[in-house]
Amino acid sequence: MSQGDKITVHWLNYSRSQRIIWLLEELNVPFEIKAYARDKDFRAPKALEKVHPLGKSPLIEVTKPDGETQVIAETGHIISYILEHYDPNHILTPQNQREKQEVDYFLHYSEGTLQPNLVALLVHSFAKKKAPFGTRFLMGLLVKGIDDQFYLPETIKNLDFLDGILAKQKATKNSDFFVGTHLTGADIILSFPVLTNIFASRASARTMGLPDFDQTWPNLSRWCALIEKEPKFVKAHELVAEYETSKPNI
Repeated sequence: MSQGDKITVHWLNYSRSQRIIWLLEELNVPFEIKAYARDKDFRAPKALEKVHPLGKSPLIEVTKPDGETQVIAETGHIISYILEHYDPNHILTPQNQREKQEVDYFLHYSEGTLQPNLVALLVHSFAKKKAPFGTRFLMGLLVKGIDDQFYLPETIKNLDFLDGILAKQKATKNSDFFVGTHLTGADIILSFPVLTNIFASRASARTMGLPDFDQTWPNLSRWCALIEKEPKFVKAHELVAEYETSKPNI
């Protein structure tokens, strides 16, 4: 374990960065939060570009005892780094090699396969609202056609896939989690696309055309209810509550 490191989480409201705070809380790793707010167009502020050229969040800044500083980007990479350096007691990292590989799979899958579909649906929803007056009807037809043909079916396919994994976990291991029998990095990274984007944002998710959540994906519904009650998950949200005072107009 890296002793004496100072970790700063560059946190952006309504972003994927909340998972990093939850992760560090689960591992009892000290950290500081530097908060940023999205602008009226739902864009990250330019200030984040001073930390990393792409200006995205999450970012963590790790300062070693000798003063050396490293900025680490990309959610999956950040989670992998933190688990490798700050989880010596295997709180969130399985000791079983196969299960460890399964966690690694979800760190890539969540951001590489599932999340892009949800981002596309969000951007298309944004496009319909922001299209110039007189073109919104046509824009709505255009993006609906794209979503109905690709992004919506792909999202449903992925949710079916995840629900099936949880069903198998319950049947074979009596487990409510995605890997093994306890909370892992897999659950943490999947919390944003599944819980935050869909089950905790039902009105927005319904506008995407998703079916009845609880009946269609009962295992995901049960998992979301479990995650929402995780003590460190709750604490992580309490730490940033003061920065989530107003939702951007999108």
